[in-house]
Amino acid sequence: MSDTVSMLSLQACPSPTPTPTRRPPSTGGGGGGGGGGGGSTPRPRCTNGTVVANPSDNAALVQDCVQLLTIKATLEGRISTSMRLNWSEDSSIDTWEGVTIGGAPQRVVSLELNSSGKTLEGSIPSTLSRLTGLQTLNLSNNQLSGRIPVGLRALASLRVLDFSNNRLSSSMPTDLGSIASLQTLHLANNSLTGSIPTTLVDLSDLRSLSLAGNRLSGCIPNALARVAQNDLSAIELPFCDPVTPTATPTVTPTATATPLAPVGQDLFLPLVRQ
Repeated sequence: MSDTVSMLSLQACPSPTPTPTRRPPSTGGGGGGGGGGGGSTPRPRCTNGTVVANPSDNAALVQDCVQLLTIKATLEGRISTSMRLNWSEDSSIDTWEGVTIGGAPQRVVSLELNSSGKTLEGSIPSTLSRLTGLQTLNLSNNQLSGRIPVGLRALASLRVLDFSNNRLSSSMPTDLGSIASLQTLHLANNSLTGSIPTTLVDLSDLRSLSLAGNRLSGCIPNALARVAQNDLSAIELPFCDPVTPTATPTVTPTATATPLAPVGQDLFLPLVRQ
């Protein structure tokens, strides 16, 4: 009898369900086949070996490539797909429209988007100043709007700056006069306002200056007339010598002495009524 009860008890108790074994998630770093597990670190831009050859040996050019891809949409604006720039990581950067590579180490030395057959309708991004190897920056003959960005003085090697024939507005940044290497400055035929920065007279290497066709006010600094090629006569403004602010002399305060009465006279002090 006891044997029968034991057998029934064993049949009534279900066998325990085995706990499933958990496998650690794949890190995708193994060398086996498959599609590369999730969680892998994205590859940095412009380092696929196609857009920039030997990216580890051309770090500065890689950074230029990243900057150009970053500003691409800002420059293009709302143009149609067929008119967009061909800048892509799928092609070598030296085949990109308007881009010229040069120097050692290699850098983007020229950006000329004035005759690519594509009209840009965006604005000029301030991050252009990060392309510090630029010697030529020509964005003329487009429909760019907005203001000329401040900070272009960071382009210490820049020789040609041409933003003419666009829709740029507001005033000219004074720091344009800090680009010591500048030889050509063309900003004609925009909607620029305000006065001509007096800092432009500091550009001792300037050979060509074009500012006509804007809405400038004030006067033209006389020193700019020395520029060999200029259109200043087409600007209906008088010439003048900019007034240099004079420093206010510092006056050292001195102790106030009580005046003495002349000899033979009594010193009378005014009485204050209570």
